[in-house]
Amino acid sequence: MNDWMALAASWLPFVVLIAVWLWLSKGYRGRGPSGANWAELYEQQIAETRRMNVFLERIAVSLEKREITAGK
Repeated sequence: MNDWMALAASWLPFVVLIAVWLWLSKGYRGRGPSGANWAELYEQQIAETRRMNVFLERIAVSLEKREITAGK
């Protein structure tokens, strides 16, 4: 009986650490830093990329117009 208690006592900290790690990782699975899931973060990134593309296209058109007027 004493051997079983010593064995359980020696493994208990390891088992507790594993249990806490699993419990914490369960809460963070599929979540980003803001609490949004990966699909929401992906959609936000796509929307931001589209906004950036529109902005860059406007800059490119403006530069092309400036180049055309400077070449005349």
